[in-house]
Amino acid sequence: MRAPRGVDFYCCVRTDVAILFTRSDAGLRHWDWTGMVEANRRRLLGLLSVLLLLMPEGSGPIRRAVWRKIVNRLMPMEAALRRLIVVAAIDLSVSLRPALPYPRNIPNASGSGERPPLFGLIDALRRIGVPTRKRGPKREPNICFLDEWKPPPKRAVPSDDDLLDATALRRRLAAFRAALDDLPKQAMRLARWMARGERARNSGTWRRMYPMRSGRPPGHRERGRRDEDIVLADCHDLALRARAMVENERYG
Repeated sequence: MRAPRGVDFYCCVRTDVAILFTRSDAGLRHWDWTGMVEANRRRLLGLLSVLLLLMPEGSGPIRRAVWRKIVNRLMPMEAALRRLIVVAAIDLSVSLRPALPYPRNIPNASGSGERPPLFGLIDALRRIGVPTRKRGPKREPNICFLDEWKPPPKRAVPSDDDLLDATALRRRLAAFRAALDDLPKQAMRLARWMARGERARNSGTWRRMYPMRSGRPPGHRERGRRDEDIVLADCHDLALRARAMVENERYG
C-alpha cells in the first residue's frame, strides 16, 4: 500500500520502542502517547539500575572517577525524564487557588528531619555571553631560591582516586527514581507550574513559557551512541511533537 502524496512515513525501532513518525502533524492526536511514555520510562528504569550498581552502599564518599561517570550519564537521563513529563502533562488541566500576597514577616521554621528530594522539572537556561570555564592553572616548576629554606608547597592536582562527598549525588538519584515511580504526580506538578506561569503572564509579570529550553537539551552529545543518548533523542522528539500538537490545536 502506497502512502498518500505529501506524507512520508518513517519507522524508528530502538530496543522495545517502535514509533511511527509522519511529516504531517494532523494525526498526532491518534498516537498512543501513554504507551510511548511507559515504554521510555522502562528504558530509563533500566539505565538507572546501572547507575545504582556503580554507587557504593552507605553514605560514604566515592572516587572522583565514579562520581564523574555517574554524573555524565545521569544528566541526559534527567533531561529525557523532563521531556517524558512534558508529554504526560499535555492534556492535564488544573484549577489554581487565588493568588495571595507574599507574607513579609515569616517566622523561622523549626523542625527535625530532611525534606525529601524533588526532581527538577525545568531545564536550566543557557548562559549566553558567559565565558566558558577554563582549565586550572598550569603546573609551574618547583624552584627553590637562595633566600628560601625550602621550596613552596606544590599545588594539589585532582586525581581519579580522590574521595568526594556523594550526599548531593545520592539525593539527585533518589529524586530521579521517585519521579520515575510516580510520573502522574510529576505531570500534575508541571501542569500547575504552567498554569501559574500563564496567570502571571496575564497579569503582566514575566514568566517562562516552556519548561524545556530552546535548542539542544542538557546532556546532549554530538554523535552520541550511548543508550542514554538514544533515549534522550527519542524523548526530546516526542516532547517537541506533543508541544506542536497542543499549540496547533490551541492557536491553529
